Amino acid sequence: MADVRIRGTVWREPGFVDRWTEREARTLNADLVTARKSLSHLLAETSPACVTRGGDPWPIDRAVLERIAARCGPGEAEALRLPIRLHFSGELEDACYLTDPVAGEVLRRLESFGPAFPFRDGRMHLPLSLGVDLVSRYRGALQQVFL
Repeated sequence: MADVRIRGTVWREPGFVDRWTEREARTLNADLVTARKSLSHLLAETSPACVTRGGDPWPIDRAVLERIAARCGPGEAEALRLPIRLHFSGELEDACYLTDPVAGEVLRRLESFGPAFPFRDGRMHLPLSLGVDLVSRYRGALQQVFL
């Protein structure tokens, strides 16, 4: 079998695939917010935003923040860290999940989920299509994390 070269690199070189996968993962999550802020902190800002891993601003729509705040219970505006992270994994074909129980409860009230999508084993699983829809509707307050 002939060696396959990509930009001068041999695929069979030890560790090549691991290095390539790691580089792609960094690129995929380059916009990941590294220091999330509480909802109450973001509401106090003139232009609510966090900062991404790459140093770019991650703006969050004020109207969305106010809508979320209106559904928060006592102490939740301080406890809720934004953006809420929705995890998308290649291991899950038709689902995504979040791991923050405060975010899960606030999202449950916002979307009127009722008893659907209970927290189990530290995760709240949602249908993939719903997760993608939520990220688009909550303009900056939810963020996709690719695993």
